Amino acid sequence: MIWRQMLGYVPVNLANIIISFGTIAILTRLLDGAEFGRYALAIAGMHFIHMVAFTWVEAAMARFYARAKRRDELASHLKTSYISAAVLGIIGLPILMVLIYILPITQTMKTLLGFAFASTCLTLIYNIGIEAHKAAHRIGRFSAIYTTQSLLGFSVGIILILVTPLRETAPFVGIIAGTVLALIIDLPFMFKRMKGGKFEKTRTRTYFVYGMPICLSLMLSYILSQGDLVFIKYFMGDLSVGEYNAGYNLANRSLDVLFVWIAMAVTPIAITTLEQDGLEKTKKILKSYGEFLLLVILPAATGIALVAEPAGFILGESVRAQAVKIMPWVAFAGVMNGFIAYYAQRAFMLSRKTGVFAAAMVLPMFINMGLNIWLIPIHGLMGAVWATLIAYSFGLVITLLMARRSFPLPLPLKALLQCTFASLVMAGVVNALPASVDVWPDFAELLVKAVVGVSVYACVAFAINAANCREIVTDFIGKIKTKLKPSIVEVAQ
Repeated sequence: MIWRQMLGYVPVNLANIIISFGTIAILTRLLDGAEFGRYALAIAGMHFIHMVAFTWVEAAMARFYARAKRRDELASHLKTSYISAAVLGIIGLPILMVLIYILPITQTMKTLLGFAFASTCLTLIYNIGIEAHKAAHRIGRFSAIYTTQSLLGFSVGIILILVTPLRETAPFVGIIAGTVLALIIDLPFMFKRMKGGKFEKTRTRTYFVYGMPICLSLMLSYILSQGDLVFIKYFMGDLSVGEYNAGYNLANRSLDVLFVWIAMAVTPIAITTLEQDGLEKTKKILKSYGEFLLLVILPAATGIALVAEPAGFILGESVRAQAVKIMPWVAFAGVMNGFIAYYAQRAFMLSRKTGVFAAAMVLPMFINMGLNIWLIPIHGLMGAVWATLIAYSFGLVITLLMARRSFPLPLPLKALLQCTFASLVMAGVVNALPASVDVWPDFAELLVKAVVGVSVYACVAFAINAANCREIVTDFIGKIKTKLKPSIVEVAQ
């Protein structure tokens, strides 16, 4: 079952939660709105460059690991991937520095982007090991390395903001520090597994042909999700970028953590199953995966929309007022974005038709850009939100249609109807709570509404067996009883 794999990734996702919410809560307080806006632009630029230039080798590591292991070619697979990553980083860094130098931007942004791009070149090598551990189902080692790198990088960044004049540059210095430590720990382990392997140019070409369309598709997806920041910067300035990014991240990252958690557990299993057990068993795994996503994500998005106002206490005052206004809409945009990136995309990955996914993202990207240019000058930040919602709607339909032509991706429509019904009941009950709840302190209001919402959703979902949740619960209870039974017997003896 999916949940058993998810349990192994609990430390990783706790780290993701701490960093995701900590970044929003702490940085929006330590940095002013304009500084946070510049930080958001640098983060977006860093991820964009990484996706365009580097992601192909990371994707190939994950996709071809099981096949290389089955063919007893694992050492060569690892060595080829690591050397390719190192060459990309070494060549890419000076090119990126020249690019920054010639850009018509302020010196502050040049310095900020310099550290951001340096960190992403280093992170590339770290990511190769991370993808290898996931593909090999080394959940414990993956969790330890990832958690160490993430939390150390985050902590160092915060400390540097407090004790140095680095300001919005400090988080990127923290990323570099955390990555260096992770590489010191992990590289000796990986070098042993590369022993006897060879760097093979033909293998690199295969990986590039597979992975470069993924880079292109991720680039288009990222423009779709983060391109708004550029238009907001142009039309409204750094402060508005900070306000939009704070609200967008608080709503979207809450969902993204869940998407990543579930996908992290399922994707390596789906790849291994396809390579070893065939198509039919893989389809069953994907069907369960889609149902579980709906079971978890739909109520989460509904909950974010219901508690957007009291949840605003997490944000700094410089960005709070405008950020909470966009959060309910962003939550449902995040559902569509997540199903594009973490469900439909799996069909293209498994079929190795990654170029088709890139083609599917072209029209939504242009729709989003055109709507941003039209709507932001008229409606401000809400114009960017509406542009995102419309573009994601088109994107989800297009990617699902094209995905099913590439791979028999199940569409869990029954689970969609069940989870939607349970979410609507939850929303009705939460909205019907006494008006006195709304005048409580924000944290108390948030807690009460969250507890009531989760309780109502769980009861309704279990009553109608939404997404086969009864089977998940009974299986979970059965496993606990099985593990506890030997202990009970030992005590009795």
